This record gives sequence, structure tokens and C-alpha cells, in this order.
Amino acid sequence: MILKLFVFLAVLSFVVVKLIQVDWTKMKAFHLEHWWALVTAIVLVIPNQWLEYLKWERIARTLVQDQHQIRKAFWGGVASGFLSPNGWGNFIGRMVFFRKRDRLFITLATGLANVSQLLPTLVFGCFALMLSVGYEWKTVVASSLIALLIILLYAFWEYLISSKKTRNRNLRKLQFVKYRLHEFKWPLAVYSFLRFQVFSLQYVLLFVSFGYDDWWTLFLNVWLIYLMTSFVPSLWSGKVVIRETAAIMVFAGSAVAVPDIVLISLLIWIINLVLPAAISSFVWIPFNKSKDVVD
Repeated sequence: MILKLFVFLAVLSFVVVKLIQVDWTKMKAFHLEHWWALVTAIVLVIPNQWLEYLKWERIARTLVQDQHQIRKAFWGGVASGFLSPNGWGNFIGRMVFFRKRDRLFITLATGLANVSQLLPTLVFGCFALMLSVGYEWKTVVASSLIALLIILLYAFWEYLISSKKTRNRNLRKLQFVKYRLHEFKWPLAVYSFLRFQVFSLQYVLLFVSFGYDDWWTLFLNVWLIYLMTSFVPSLWSGKVVIRETAAIMVFAGSAVAVPDIVLISLLIWIINLVLPAAISSFVWIPFNKSKDVVD
């Protein structure tokens, strides 16, 4: 928590200093040139969340077939994820709607789904790093090796858990869960790659809506931003301020004005996190389990 607080204050100071130094007369924000791009970015929140829902549905259908229960658990996860650091607390809102004995499976399966979303960030981020100028080859090689290591861990993590019979109750549970998770490990990765392209396109469209039209450069820079923020600890879901800082660094020296960068980064947070969280507020967390959970 101390590290997260330190990082948050440091990047907040960086953003404030950059905003003080900027020439505000060059700001394009609030002067939308392409409304269609802004509207499209907002509409794309639907396939964005739909792909995330498909990942959860693939997991939940191994436990229940009740579509209503699965949907409520999904929105409960959206709510708890929004309130947790880096959004990784989504398993908490999901567990509430299921039996106690299913909690370990839901926790690990949701964690696996979250890690699967990291894979395209690493792949496309390293690809962008290789094509972008201004980065030393040592940085490219080190980033690529780390990405490869994480991808290999995702592909073969179950082999790290012993399959031998044991008297340890917790290890037996873990062994049982790992076999259940193996069947949808790669489908989760496919959904994650598709979803990554959707929210990358949303980010790019917001820049386009304010008059920046170099699509290829925008995509490369957006992938770099996601790569840079992947492992930074954050107090808030969506890495507020941290993403803005990364965006300022990535677009440094380009034609994109700093105020535009900050505003667009805040907009992508509002569209993809605040809006779904607001919708999830209509999902009531059950206090009487008998109404929502089958024991």
C-alpha cells in the first residue's frame, strides 16, 4: 500500500507539472472534429463488456446453468472490480452469488481470466516497442523475454502443481481445480485477444475524434501505453493518473497536445470502467443467500 501510494503521488505530481508547462492555446480538446469517432468509441463499450462476459460465462457454466444468476454475478464482479486496485477484485462480487465450496474455483478461474487479458497486452506492446523509434534494443529484448516468460507460465502453469496423491486437503482441492481450469484456458485467451483489439480501437477513436488521424502511429502508441502500465501498482481500478502519465511519456515530442492526452485518457476510463460500474450499481448484492444461491 505504501508503494502504491508513493507511485500515485509521484505520477500525479508529474502530470500536474506537465499541465503547468503546457501551452493551453494549442489545446484541441472540447473541439471535436469527428463526432462519429466519439460515438463509435462509446458504442464499442458493448462488445468490450460482451467479450468479458463471454469469458465469465465460460467459467460459470461449469457451475450453474441459470443465465440470470450468471449475469448478476458478472455485474457484481464489475462493481467489486471497479472498487479494487487494478480491478483484480472482480472475483469478490462473483463469489457472493455462488456456494461457499465454489469460491476457490471462482477465485482461481477469474484470476486466470485476468491473466489471459495480460497476454495480448504483452504481445502487441512488445510488437509496438520493436517498431517504435527511440527505444534501445536492450529494452526491447528485456521486455520481450519477460513477455515470453509470462506467456509460457500461462501455457504451462498447471505443470507447476504436483499431480501426486497427497493428504494435504488444500493441495487436493488445488489439484482438482487445475484440471477444471485447463479446458477453457485457451478460449479465455482468444476472447482476451479480441477484447484487447476492441478497447485499443476505442482509445484510438478518441484521438481521432479530436483531429489526430495517423491511425497506425496511434495504435502503436496505445499498445505501448498499455504495456507500460501493465505492471505498475495502482490505488484505483483503471490506473487513473498512471495511464495519463504513460500516455504523456509515449506521445512526448509528437503533435498530440498534453491536455488532449490527459482528457482522452480520462475519457477512456469513464467509458470503459465508470459507465459499466454505474450500470452494475443496479445489481443488488444478495444479503439473503437463499434467494440467489442454491446450496
